[in-house]
This record gives sequence, C-alpha cells and structure tokens, in this order.
Amino acid sequence: MLRMTLAELKKLLVQLTQTYFAGATVTYAKQSFVAKPGSPLVTLTTGSVNRSRNPPVKIIEGTPVAFYPASVPVQIDLFTHGRQEEVAPGFTLIAENTAEDDMLAFESFLNSPFVTQWCHQHDIAIVVPTAVQDLTDLVHDTNYEFRAMLEIAVYFTMTAIGITGTLDIDSVKHSDGEDDIQADDVINIEPQVTPTPSGGGSSEMTAHEGEYFTNAEINNRLAKEEKDI
Repeated sequence: MLRMTLAELKKLLVQLTQTYFAGATVTYAKQSFVAKPGSPLVTLTTGSVNRSRNPPVKIIEGTPVAFYPASVPVQIDLFTHGRQEEVAPGFTLIAENTAEDDMLAFESFLNSPFVTQWCHQHDIAIVVPTAVQDLTDLVHDTNYEFRAMLEIAVYFTMTAIGITGTLDIDSVKHSDGEDDIQADDVINIEPQVTPTPSGGGSSEMTAHEGEYFTNAEINNRLAKEEKDI
C-alpha cells in the first residue's frame, strides 16, 4: 500500500490530465500561470478531503502507523474556442461549441483500461459519479468562448506515523528502497519530523517516540485494589 499526501495526489492528477490534454494548458484553479496564446485551458479544483475518523492502525517495528482511507472531489473545467469553421472564403470563421463533446471524450479516457492500470500503479481509484455539464453560459473570460465541466471522486490512502502521528515517511527505512510502508523489507524506523510550511511540527516531537506500548497486563482487580498492592 502506497501512502500519499494531498500535494502528491494533486501532482499525479495534473500529470494524468496532461497525458490526455497534451495540446492544452493544464493547471489548478486560482494558481498563477501563463497560458499559451490560443490554447485551450483545463483547470482542476479540489474540494475538501474526507477521511475516516477511526483509521486502522498497524504496529510496524514497534511504531504505530495509522492508515486513513481518504477521498476528495475534483472539478475539472475545460475552456476552449471550439472548432473553427469557414462558411465561405472571405467570411469570418464560425466557432462550433465542442466543449461538452471534448469533455465526454476525456471521460471515456478516465474510464479506460489504461487509466485503471495507472490507478493501480499509484494505489488510487478514480470514480466518475456525475455527468458532463456544458457551462458555456457561465463563461466570463473573454479569452474563451465555450466551457464544460466534469467532477470526479479520487480515493487514496494517507498515513500518520508514530505516537504523535507526525513522522516523515523517510523515517521508515527499507532494505531495498521499497516505497510501500507495509513492505516486508522494513528494517527500522528512525524518527524524523519536517516542519510544515505553516509552522506545524518540529524535530523536538521525535523525543516522544518510543513511549508507545503494544500490550498490557489485564486482570479483574478494581483500581482501588491495584492501588493497595
């Protein structure tokens, strides 16, 4: 099982979208970019991540590792000029709205065996729960004439390593460099914490590692009786 952060997932989704829309500019919404003049534009917008509140926990080399089943909705918008058709020589070109048709072709790509295999390689799943929508009436960008939208749901796994749940994935040492945290070649866990860009986490948190216990003696004595022993 490959663990993944939201940032890593977003990079993968851009790569997959670029594989199909090779002739378009692909970016995330509200992100600075320079579109190629005249090229179609594809934007991705992620919603809120939904993940289990009680994830399964596995003890690996004495360290608790929580595996969070997670999902996130992703809205994909296509902005295009459509197909330019010439009515007659000397007349202005007429633009045909192909946005919905083009997005339906992309949906077929997402449902293809190629993408299914790609998802297996990255240990994620992509589901297309909604229909393609033509949103041309909502186009407010004078650079484009037509728009279509498709929303997908992406399922992946996040991890929280260590008693504090903050250890880096690099803390897990493998004998052959395997990325799978549950692989049989895990030989050691060396606590490492990298602070987040927002100031969360610190190397001092590694001092709490090693305080986790995996078993305890269970008896029928009352707490008062335990205190008197």
